[in-house]
Amino acid sequence: MCTTPVRTSLQNGLDILLRPVGPADEPRFARIVEQMSPESRYLRFFTGISHIPERIIHQLADADGHRHIAWGALDVNAPGQPLLGAAHAIRMEEGYSAELAMGVLDAYQAQGLSRMLIASVALCCRAEGIITLEAETLPENRKANGLFKALGGHVISPMPPTTTWQFHVGELISVLRAMETPKGLRDVFRTNG
Repeated sequence: MCTTPVRTSLQNGLDILLRPVGPADEPRFARIVEQMSPESRYLRFFTGISHIPERIIHQLADADGHRHIAWGALDVNAPGQPLLGAAHAIRMEEGYSAELAMGVLDAYQAQGLSRMLIASVALCCRAEGIITLEAETLPENRKANGLFKALGGHVISPMPPTTTWQFHVGELISVLRAMETPKGLRDVFRTNG
């Protein structure tokens, strides 16, 4: 099964728990969105508004593991174990493709967390019969665009106003499995892959 929680650490040594997230985590989603910098919120939600509507928070937490797969990274040593980042795959109508979306708090970026979350989601996608993932980025989101290129993503719709990336789930898993860092990737694949 692809849903076993994974205890690991970031490159900076912080202990985290990677696990599926869902409706019970709605307060955690509200908190992480609130804690995002204005720039990160803009790059994630494509809007400059300072307050994300409650319906969006509800949609982020409305994961069932089939129609909407979501994994979060929690700080196991902080009170309430807050979310540090999350990745989602939301099925499109035809059922074999899903939209990939993610967000990581600024203080935890460049620590390997995005790759660990994407690997966790991709393994569940494979188990649930999802063959391709698509992700949308803004042209100014250099971090996400660089990551998606490094993960073997193909641009299927160039800007403007956004770029759409496509990943074959099997290939994405192979690329992530071959990466030497972060150490947490090995923990993800040892546990669920």
